Amino acid sequence: MILDLLLEIEKIKNRDGKSIMYPASVENLQTVKEWITRNINNNIAMREYEDLLTKVNGLDFNGLVIYNANPADENNGFIGANEIWQENEWENNYLFFGDSNISWYCLDIDNNKFLELDKPSGDIVEEYESFDEMMNEALKSVL
Repeated sequence: MILDLLLEIEKIKNRDGKSIMYPASVENLQTVKEWITRNINNNIAMREYEDLLTKVNGLDFNGLVIYNANPADENNGFIGANEIWQENEWENNYLFFGDSNISWYCLDIDNNKFLELDKPSGDIVEEYESFDEMMNEALKSVL
């Protein structure tokens, strides 16, 4: 389902002569994994997020940003964004995968639940069983 939604976005971007279908490099994926190992006190399964990054290295579309694996990107990169968001004490329990104008998309590390949080209150808007389910809903919301 995620791939179908990404392909729909790709068609829209192609109209402007652009593409989103660039995978993250193996080196950048490894850097993200190492950062998680060093900074998160939980063995988090990153398979679904990694699978997404092998198709598209992040996304910035209609207000939705899915963080990329580029360690040098301080704003839309996974590492940079998490370092920024986790500066706030209440947010350091979350691992952030993306955001929109009104939401954050993240993992509650302690409870191993994927969440959509309201921006800026941090209130839970929706709870998801998996990363894929969360990303499906996020992508649908901008199409």
